[in-house]
Amino acid sequence: MRVVAGSLKGRRLNPPPPGDQRVRPTADRAREALFSILQRWPRGPFLDLCAGTGAVGIEAHSRGYAPVVCVEAGDPGWSCLQRNLGDLPVRSLHTDLRRLGPEAFQGQAVIFLDPPYDLAGNLWVRLARTLRAWMAPDGVLVFETDRKTVLELQPEWILAETREYGAARFHFWNPA
Repeated sequence: MRVVAGSLKGRRLNPPPPGDQRVRPTADRAREALFSILQRWPRGPFLDLCAGTGAVGIEAHSRGYAPVVCVEAGDPGWSCLQRNLGDLPVRSLHTDLRRLGPEAFQGQAVIFLDPPYDLAGNLWVRLARTLRAWMAPDGVLVFETDRKTVLELQPEWILAETREYGAARFHFWNPA
């Protein structure tokens, strides 16, 4: 794993422990495609939820998004995230995002959410309203799921598009 572009291009990132399936980093190629698509939206505050290794948040920082916040609840993700962040000016929160209320964040240009695939559908239904409260009016929410998962339409969101990369599907949502 490495940072694909920007000021930290080429920086190596620590992967999760070998064979540990609890952390599933977004692949370099998928991150490259993701940030290519995100060029359509304004840069600004970037929120990486279920951050795992922090690869997406670090990539966002490298590409000029600021401030960047990574939220991760468990290990080994949290310890891997801390090693990868080192002294970077990226804030990290060690908490379950389901405990964060609508007031936790404001004006996010991009929210990236990559939960455990088996929790994705339930988290989407449960968090759609809260995620909308955190979003800037012209921002975008990117929700990563496996290829089989289709997220239900929610009144707070308009589905802009979906893209598939390997085993992953990115759902791009705009605020309604």
